[in-house]
Order: sequence, then C-alpha cells, then structure tokens
Amino acid sequence: MNDLVRRLSIPNELKVFIEQPCLLPGENRRDYEILRQMMTDDIEPRTTIEWLWTFDLIELSWEVLRYRRLKQKVLETNRAAAVESILWDIDGACLPDGTSTELRLHNRRSAMEWRDNPKAAAEIEERLRCHGWDAAAINARVFVQAIDEFSMLDNLMSTAHGRRIALLREIGVRREFAKRAQHAFEASMRIRRSRNYVGRSDSCGAP
Repeated sequence: MNDLVRRLSIPNELKVFIEQPCLLPGENRRDYEILRQMMTDDIEPRTTIEWLWTFDLIELSWEVLRYRRLKQKVLETNRAAAVESILWDIDGACLPDGTSTELRLHNRRSAMEWRDNPKAAAEIEERLRCHGWDAAAINARVFVQAIDEFSMLDNLMSTAHGRRIALLREIGVRREFAKRAQHAFEASMRIRRSRNYVGRSDSCGAP
C-alpha cells in the first residue's frame, strides 16, 4: 500500500474494502487515490457508518468522472461516422442507380483517412466547408448520431449524482442529530449537577 493510502486514517477493519478499487482498463489508480484522499479530508468521517458512506461517495464521484470521460470518447468515436454521413449527403444527392454501395464504401474509406491522415483530413475538411459544413455543423451531426449513447450516459451520471447528494444529506442529518443529542445530554448533566449542588447546600444549612 503506497504512501497516499497510508495517509488515510481508515480503521484497519475497513481497509480491505478499498485495497482493490473497481477501475476499468485504462483508468488511473493514482488519480482515483487522489480523489479518495481529497474526499476523505473534506468529509472527515468519524464513525464506521460514515466511513462506509464515504467509500460509497468516493465510488459515486469516480463514476460521475468516468461517465464524463466516456461522453468525450463517444464524441471522438462518432466523429468519423458523422463525416462519413455528411460525405454521403454531399455525394449521394444525384446518385445513379446501382452505385450506392460503391459510394458508401468510398465515403467510409475517406472518413477513416480523415481520422488517421492529417493531410487527408485537411483536404476533406476543406471540401466540407465548401458545402457549408464547418466544425460546429459537424459537431451537431455527431451529437445527433450519438444521442442514444449520450442519453444513457446522462442517465447514469444523473443517478450517481442523485445518490451522492442523498448520502451527503444523510451524513449531515446524522451529524446534526448527534450534535443535538450531545447538547441535550450536557444540558441534562448540568441540571443534575445543579440539583445535587442545591441538595448539598440545603443539607449543610440544616440545624
């Protein structure tokens, strides 16, 4: 366990729950551990249940960040498909019968070249601009084509964020209840000490 993990004042009985975080291939463990340390320092869990809730909050926060990264990847992976569909719109307007399959294959190869070859990309983008397709218009086509993936990721992100808010609220309610209970106990002890003091004073003053 590295220095960052050792800095966490986690009860020994609970360390087994954080030693193997649920990371996907390509996700950075150190980034996860930094997030975990920052959230632990911010929340400062005081009891076992608060530590368990903090673990859940860390996982939910990592999920939200994961879904944001995945949305960016969705944009990147759908951009070539968007360019392919735009090329089809441009070239297929007056398409002779029987040539659609060949043109689709050609457009697909052009889209792959746009993705992998900077020189080809510059030429294709210039051609697209000549037909009114600037970067903003291409972005719009990407969003339209990726709407299902975006909706799914947005729903997952919203669910994780809602659960995170509920946990934070639960920690706040629990701490407020503990504070009021402590104040009530201290007030009760002060009243009891005051009564005992009065009783002793009466006893000392008796003839």
